Amino acid sequence: MVYSAKFYIGFSDVNPDLGISNSSILRLFENACCMQGEAVGDGFKDTPGRWFVTAYRVAVSDRPKYNDTVTVSTWSREARGVSASREFEMRDGDGRLLVKALSNWARMNTETGRLERMSPEAFERYESEPERTNFGELWLPKLRSASEGISEQAFTVGKNLADPNRHMNNVRYLDLAAEMLPGESEPNEFEITYRKAYALGESGILSYGEDAESRTVAFLSEDRSETHAIAKFYK
Repeated sequence: MVYSAKFYIGFSDVNPDLGISNSSILRLFENACCMQGEAVGDGFKDTPGRWFVTAYRVAVSDRPKYNDTVTVSTWSREARGVSASREFEMRDGDGRLLVKALSNWARMNTETGRLERMSPEAFERYESEPERTNFGELWLPKLRSASEGISEQAFTVGKNLADPNRHMNNVRYLDLAAEMLPGESEPNEFEITYRKAYALGESGILSYGEDAESRTVAFLSEDRSETHAIAKFYK
C-alpha cells in the first residue's frame, strides 16, 4: 500500500538557494511514515512499539522551491525480524519525480527499551510492496567507515536537537553535517547510517573527511571510541 500526503515547502524548509534542504527532505519523509503508521493503527497512542531509522539513501533529481506544494509517497518493502525496509518518493504537482529514497528501520518497544519483532498480523496492515522500487534493492548495506578526518567540531545534544524519545532526531544529523560541508550548495545524493543514538545532554565529535568521490561526516563519541553515525555525500 502506498501512502501519500501533500506538504507545503515553507521558508524554514529551504536552503540559501530557496530549494528544499536535505534535512527538510528527511523531515517530510519522517512525517509521512508516521502518518501511515497512524492510519494503519500503529501510531503513538496505539502501541509502545516505535520504528527507528537505521539507514537512508537519498537521490535528488530536482529540488522543489519555497512556496511549492509536493506529494510525498511512502510504502513498506519488507520486514525481517525486528527490521523493515521502506521507500519514499517526492513529486511535484505535475507528478514529476523530484526525490527518491530507500531506508532501513528497526523496531523498539519504548516500555522495555528492547528491540521487538512486530507480529505478522500487525505488519500485514502496511500491505508491503516488495516489487515496487526506485533502486532495485530491498535493503541498504551499512556504511562501515568514513574518510580520514581533516577537521573536527565538538557538539552537545541540547533540547533543540532531541526528539520526544530524548535522543538526537535523525534529521538533526544532517543539520550538523551541513555545518561541516564546504560551500553552501547541498549534495544531491547522500547516504547515512545510524549506529547508536546520542542521548539528550550527550556530547560528541563531528569528523569531516573527503576523497575523490565523496565527503563524509562521522559522528563520534566524545572520547572517539565509538561511531554513532556516518553520513556520506557524493560529489
